[in-house]
Amino acid sequence: MRKSLHLKVHLKKLIIFFTIFALLFHFSGQMTGSSAAYGEEITKNTVRLAGDSRYQTAIKISKNNWYEAYNVVLARGDAFPDALAGAVLANSEQVHGPLLLTESNVLRSDVLEEIQRLHANTVYILGGTGAISAGVENALKSNGLHVVRIQGDDRYETAANISVQALQSKTQAFLASGETFADALSISSYAAAQGIPLLLTPKNEIPSATLTALQSLGVTDVTLIGGENAVSLSIENRLKEANYHVERLSGDDRFQTNIQIMNRFQFNLDRTLIATGLSFPDALAGSVLAARNNNPVVLVPKNDGQILGSQTDSYLAENRSTVNDFLILGGSGAVNYKIEFYIRNGKFNPRVSLQFWDGYANKSTYERILSYVPGNLTDSIQILVPNFAGDLASDGSFAYSFSDSSIPKYLTSLGQGKGANVVPMIQAGGQVADSMLLDSAKRKAFVNSADKLIRETGADGILVDLEDLANNTQQGLTGLMRDIYGKLNPQGKMVLISVMSKTSATAEPRYVEYNYHDLAAYADYIQIMSYDFSYSTSAPGPIAPIEWVRKVMSYAVTQIPSEKILMGVPYYGRAWKQSGSAWVSQSFGLAKATAIASQYGAAITREITPADPVGIPTFRYVDEYGALWTAYFDDRQSWEAKFSLVEQYDLGGVGGWAMGWINEVSSSDLYPLLKDMT
Repeated sequence: MRKSLHLKVHLKKLIIFFTIFALLFHFSGQMTGSSAAYGEEITKNTVRLAGDSRYQTAIKISKNNWYEAYNVVLARGDAFPDALAGAVLANSEQVHGPLLLTESNVLRSDVLEEIQRLHANTVYILGGTGAISAGVENALKSNGLHVVRIQGDDRYETAANISVQALQSKTQAFLASGETFADALSISSYAAAQGIPLLLTPKNEIPSATLTALQSLGVTDVTLIGGENAVSLSIENRLKEANYHVERLSGDDRFQTNIQIMNRFQFNLDRTLIATGLSFPDALAGSVLAARNNNPVVLVPKNDGQILGSQTDSYLAENRSTVNDFLILGGSGAVNYKIEFYIRNGKFNPRVSLQFWDGYANKSTYERILSYVPGNLTDSIQILVPNFAGDLASDGSFAYSFSDSSIPKYLTSLGQGKGANVVPMIQAGGQVADSMLLDSAKRKAFVNSADKLIRETGADGILVDLEDLANNTQQGLTGLMRDIYGKLNPQGKMVLISVMSKTSATAEPRYVEYNYHDLAAYADYIQIMSYDFSYSTSAPGPIAPIEWVRKVMSYAVTQIPSEKILMGVPYYGRAWKQSGSAWVSQSFGLAKATAIASQYGAAITREITPADPVGIPTFRYVDEYGALWTAYFDDRQSWEAKFSLVEQYDLGGVGGWAMGWINEVSSSDLYPLLKDMT
C-alpha cells in the first residue's frame, strides 16, 4: 500500500513538473546534459551565485540549478571533515540532488524552505550527531522527511561509508588528505561526475576503514591527490605493496594541485566554476553542480598580491575562449571583483564600463532601462550603479529611496544575475553633506549606513557622490573615504567615488574639496564627472567638449593612478533658450534630440574645432511658441572620439551618465562602443 501511494505521489509530481517546465522553458532554463538547469541562459557570461552567508550561497546554487530534487544531501557548514566526500553521493544515481549546508545544532529555516521547494522526500545527513545533531534530524523528520544518516567513528570512516553507499563497485578511487580540504575539493567534481569514490586519509597512515572501502568496492587503481606533505610516501608505498596501481597528482600548493587535476582529466569547459581555495563551503556545494555536466572547479586565491599562480593563469589563458559561462561561487568576500575581472579578461586592471543605472526609485524603470542593453550585459557593462539609497539625514545616516525595502535587494540580484557588479550610489550635497563631513560622529553614521545597505542587499560595494560642497570639507571628505575603505575593503567590497572635474590644482578653486591625490588612496575607482561643461543655466555649448575632457584627464593622471580613473561620459544633451537676460535649458537623450530636429525640420550640423575634428552635433530650431532654441548633444561619433582618450591616457575605463537617457533606438549606437572599449 505504501509503495503504491508513493508511486502515485511520484507520478503526480512528474506531471506537475513537466507541465510547469513546458510553460517556462521558452523564457527560463538552460539544458544541462539531459536535464534543465533552472533559471540560467545559454549565453557567454560571467554569473555570480552568492548569498549573504555560506548557507545561503549553497541555497542559491540549488535554486538556480535544480527545479526539483527528491533527494538532497545535508552537510555541516562550519567544518569540512564529514562533508568532503559528499559530492559523489549527491550526484549518484540514488540521490541526484544538490548539497545543502546547515549549522550543527540548528536546522536553518531557509535550508528547510529550500528542501521543501525542491519537493524532496529524503535527506542524506553526512556525519554523526557531533557533526549534525539529533535535533536537526528530528526537525527534518517532523516536517515529513525521510532521513538517512551516513556516519562513521571518524571522518575517514564517514568518507568510506559515503562512497560505499553511493557506489556499488569501481576499479578506480581517489585518495586525498582528510586533514585539509583543498585537494579533496579539487577532485570532488570530477569524482562525482565519473562516479569514482573519493576517500580520505591522514598524512602518514592509511585508516583501516579506507582500506576496507577500497577492497569492498573492488578498486585496483588509486590516484593520490596532493604532494607528500598531504599524503605521505609511506602511504603510497603501502598501497603499492598491497598490489594497487598508484599514481599521484600534485603541485607545489593547493592551487597548482588544482590545475594539475584540470590538465590531467577531461572536463567540459563550456561552463567553468570559480571558487575560493581558502575555504570549503562554496566549492563543496558547487562541485555537485559542476559534476552534473563534468565541469571543472578552478580554485583561486583571495588576490592580496593581485596574482594568480602561474599555472592557474596559464590554464585560464589557454581555455578562456572555450568557456561560454564562468560561474563564480560566493560573494566578493570569497572571490572579489579583481579576481572576477581577471577571470573574464585575463588582466587585473581591465578597461571597465561603469554605468549609472538611474531608475529614480521606480522598479519597472530600472527593469526597462536594463532591457535595452543588447546581448550579454557584461560585454558592455561591468559595474552597474543604481541610485536606491535615500536622502542623507541630518545625523549622517541614510536608508532606501524605496518604501518597499525588498526592491533594492531584488535589483541587486537582477544586475548580479546578469554578471555585473552592482555598486549602489549614495548621492547628496549642500549643507546636509557639509554638516556630515565636518562631524566625525555623522561620518561614522554614514559609513555604518553604507555597510548596512551592502549587507542587506548583497551589493558589491558603494559609490559616494557628494556635490556642491563647501571648500572647508576637503579633510572631511578624504577622512570619510578613508573610513569607508577601511570598513569595506577587507570585506572584498568595491569603494568608488565620483568627483568634479579639474584641469589643474588651481584652475577650479570651487572644487578644492576634491583632493584627487589623497582620495586615490581610499578608492578602487574614481569616476571623474567630465561633463556639464556648459551648465543648464549658462549660454549654449557642448556638454563635454573633447579638448576640455582631454585637459581634465591630463591633470587627473598626474594625481591618480591611471588604472583607477573612470572618465565621465554624458549620454544627455541640452537645448537652451533665452528668458529675459537668463538662459534656461531642457535635457534630452540622443534619440529625443534627433526626433526634435526632425519635428521642427532643423538641420543637424557638427561644431568642429582644431582640437576636435570629429565635432559635436548641434542644431537650432524655433518652437511653436516662437522661442529660439540651440541644442548640443553627443552621438556615436563624438562618444567614440571621447572613448579614444581611455586608450590615450591608459585609463581604467568610463563612467557613463546615465543609462536613463538611452532607449531602444540609441542603444545600438552606444553599447557596441562600450563593448569595443572593454
